[in-house]
Amino acid sequence: MLKRLLAAAAIALPLAATAQQAQTTRPAQTIALISTLGDQLSIVKQRGRRASGVDGFSRRTLQVDPQLLNMAVLRGLDSALAAEEPDSRRVMLRWSANPGLAEQLNNASFEARDALVLEALRERLAQMPQRADWDRIEAILPRYAWESREGMPNRLGGIGIYVKPTGNQWELMDEDGIDRQQEYADPDRITTDPRTGEQQKDKAYVAPFISFERVTLDAKTLAVVARRPQFSHTKFSDPKSKSIDVVEQVSPAEIVTQLNTLVEQAVYRSVRGAVEVGPVKTLPRNEGKP
Repeated sequence: MLKRLLAAAAIALPLAATAQQAQTTRPAQTIALISTLGDQLSIVKQRGRRASGVDGFSRRTLQVDPQLLNMAVLRGLDSALAAEEPDSRRVMLRWSANPGLAEQLNNASFEARDALVLEALRERLAQMPQRADWDRIEAILPRYAWESREGMPNRLGGIGIYVKPTGNQWELMDEDGIDRQQEYADPDRITTDPRTGEQQKDKAYVAPFISFERVTLDAKTLAVVARRPQFSHTKFSDPKSKSIDVVEQVSPAEIVTQLNTLVEQAVYRSVRGAVEVGPVKTLPRNEGKP
């Protein structure tokens, strides 16, 4: 069901920024855009009481159509660059990972995964003679962050959904033996009603997230010119629901809709630092397939 909802959400209204008319001294460039993080959706859920040294979160990966979420990524990136560099020509690339990459990532340490994805991307791009016509490549790659932040667990990467199912005062010990009970039981967590947009305080929530890095490559040499990591999430709960389980408060359709919006806006902010909402914009057909 979740896969069907993701497919339906792919046609949701995209961000579309109006191109700025301000004069710029930078010459117009041809920019290739690509996203490598849309083929796997991480589902992370907080567990109850556990022994020290045992992960307090169940983690699984849902394999989805690699283009569904990547399209949301590219819409946000394209819209931002259209506003930032209105004279630029942007080329959309469709990412197709080497079948062995998924196995490499599963067997690699968490800290090594970023480098593996970047190297796989550069290997595929190196096979494209079209690079001779491009100035640079803007790539959105998953960033596998070890640290926890803002009520979210550690070891998150790419696109996913985190579920903190109840507000129980569970005993939480992380891998270093540090008691995180107060951190996760904080009653002042700000959540959003997915239907009204109103904010409230709740200790249970469903939180779509994206952890990524925008990597700028020189199109000719594939050297890394710049890197910008970013993590975004929104916690959702329904204060009017009679269910004590947050999973029953927020429907899969609402989660998927919010996830697509979150992804698109986060990628837009990685370029522009703000969100601009405009009319529907049709994404051009892919001009290359690495």
